[in-house]
Amino acid sequence: MSDAAEVELTGYELVERLRAVHAQIAAAHAEEVGLITQLYRLRRAQQLEAGVSARYAGESTATEIGVAVRIPQRTADGLIALGLGLQRLPHTRRAFALGRIDLARVRAIHDALVNAPDETVTALEETVVARAEGCDPARLRRTIRKKLLEIDPAGQARRRQEAERERYVAVRAADDGTALLDGVLPAAGGWSLFERLREMAITQCCAADPRTMNQRRADALVALADGSGRLACGCDLPDCPRRDPSDPVPAARRALVQVGISAATLLAVQDNPALLAGFGAVDADLARQIARHARFHIIPETASPASELANPACSTTAPDNTDTGGLPTPPADSHTLSPADPQPLPPPGAHLPPADPQTLSPTDPQELRYRPSANLAARVRALDGICRAPGCHISAAATDLDHQLPFDHRSPASGGRTTEQNLGCRCRRHHRLKTLANHGMNGWTVTQHRDRRIEWRTPTGGVITTDPEGAKFLFPRTPVPTAPMEPIHPQPDPPLLDPGPVINALTELVHVYIPPGRRSVRSRRDFRPVRVGSALCGIGDTDGDTGRPPF
Repeated sequence: MSDAAEVELTGYELVERLRAVHAQIAAAHAEEVGLITQLYRLRRAQQLEAGVSARYAGESTATEIGVAVRIPQRTADGLIALGLGLQRLPHTRRAFALGRIDLARVRAIHDALVNAPDETVTALEETVVARAEGCDPARLRRTIRKKLLEIDPAGQARRRQEAERERYVAVRAADDGTALLDGVLPAAGGWSLFERLREMAITQCCAADPRTMNQRRADALVALADGSGRLACGCDLPDCPRRDPSDPVPAARRALVQVGISAATLLAVQDNPALLAGFGAVDADLARQIARHARFHIIPETASPASELANPACSTTAPDNTDTGGLPTPPADSHTLSPADPQPLPPPGAHLPPADPQTLSPTDPQELRYRPSANLAARVRALDGICRAPGCHISAAATDLDHQLPFDHRSPASGGRTTEQNLGCRCRRHHRLKTLANHGMNGWTVTQHRDRRIEWRTPTGGVITTDPEGAKFLFPRTPVPTAPMEPIHPQPDPPLLDPGPVINALTELVHVYIPPGRRSVRSRRDFRPVRVGSALCGIGDTDGDTGRPPF
């Protein structure tokens, strides 16, 4: 449609067309969820028939969906769970397919009723769906929660306990070097945490602190995490009423993080980005700040001694008292890559030959050991950076070291050896996928090339190839020139009466102690992201699987 035709539409016509398009999108989402659910049921039935445990059958479907339509694995998991849950919500499923309610409201209904007994769902669902057509998701959740409490108060207590068992805390990368903290806590525990942060922000900082209340609460959370337990006031007043000179300043525990950075960037010769474990790319300045108190592990570009100093890179860990970066080393896998070969690596794309014990001379006894040495494990993790499966971003430090060509415990010289070429980082979930693929139980084919590229082929023939993520940061091919340092301008002295902190503190008190209906002035809330600097140490994930290994 031309711009001229669009201008001719009235506001009423635009709104009506918007509603129609929104309904079409909702119906398309319903069809997509239905297809995803069918694919999961098909794969689960196939894998159960092949002998896969019922606990893990169909688990690889989310990865297959991610390869097919390029969506995150977590998103695919959520759509599978939604599709399975809709099987007991016929009214919701019908309204969704007709486009009467969209994906957000369907999620609200599903999440609120997922743990409710069948008789409660039957009595409540039709009313809930009718309500959902004229209601936003947040209000819909509150309405369902109230109805559940009225119909089945005892059952709601049981459902609350079940939901509390699913509590978690995770951190993921946000924009511009910040992190987004996400978690589900019991209601009382979550409010206790917020009240503690608010208390620290008010009682441990004076009115001259230049930070907003949001920033103070965020810094207070970091203070609780680093062990200091105290929020330092940000004012420059020598007689700050919140600072006692006689009290010793608590020493904060340094962050337990891992950073992959090239030597040139570490020395400020270049400004190539660095890789923060579990987070992703960070700017060179932040990486150098973290490295000030780091323990360094040199990772040469090639494993041969002659080239160790040719183009070194550093994998930094701050701080570290062990050979594993302060974290327990996950077990190496018994199932999986190529034998040691002293010859140069073949061109990219060449496949690894099968192991031939007649052509393999055990020049290094460590190659015939199941568990890799600390140096070899550190090198493989540094090169891979993250789990090598498509769409998975779990840090290499939290993965298994997997033998692509299986290690033979009875005759180590006859199987895959413990070498750099034969080891790869895979999280427990994709470790299982690879192991089942080795035994032909899930239809996947996983091929690792000599240049550490891994080719993943789905049961339907879809192919995606992953590259070692860490090597891109350790050995950048295109140098980024350093940027000129910006001059630091001193902050002017604050006026005698600075209304900013005063108004901010009063606003916080108003929001805490005065109900919304009694407020005469509505204050502006600051939704800017909180920058946590070098405290991006609690990198976690909800995709990590702590179940039994697949061997």
